[in-house]
Amino acid sequence: METLSKIAIYMGMAIACSIFILFVISIMPHIVNQIENQWGDVLPGKSDEELKAMFYETESYKAFINKYPENGEYFDSYGNGGGRLEINAMNFESYQTLRLELEYHKRNDSVREYVECYSNTDRNQYSIRGSLATQFIEKVDCLEGPGLIDAPSNLIDENGNPVPIKVNPSRIIIDSDY
Repeated sequence: METLSKIAIYMGMAIACSIFILFVISIMPHIVNQIENQWGDVLPGKSDEELKAMFYETESYKAFINKYPENGEYFDSYGNGGGRLEINAMNFESYQTLRLELEYHKRNDSVREYVECYSNTDRNQYSIRGSLATQFIEKVDCLEGPGLIDAPSNLIDENGNPVPIKVNPSRIIIDSDY
């Protein structure tokens, strides 16, 4: 009887250890993620001047500035060593817009590139992320095309101007890196 109780105690201890080990294994990814998040805030960031210099050196920024010298630029500092730079160019007749957004990621010390072309005439939106951003800026004439005045329509408003044709909106995203 005594050996039976010893076997039961050892079996209970083995089962308890097994359950504890399975619990630790299941919670380990969460613990690692939390540690990563805590250290992400402690990692040193870059100053606003360093961020701007990093953004200005990207190929997509250089291509955008060369192709569209008249543009609007907006820098947003996150205050924790991160930030983003947004550059916009617009055709004020057709309201077609090209936007380049560069965002700094502190964890990998990298810049994320995102280009968006929005056509107001046919309500199309084309987006590129990653390594194809520079090629998209160089090869696609986003701001060219018919404006609202040239929009084909047999409808005329009370002032004699053509009414633009409404097309179902669509959104096309090409994701090359992520």
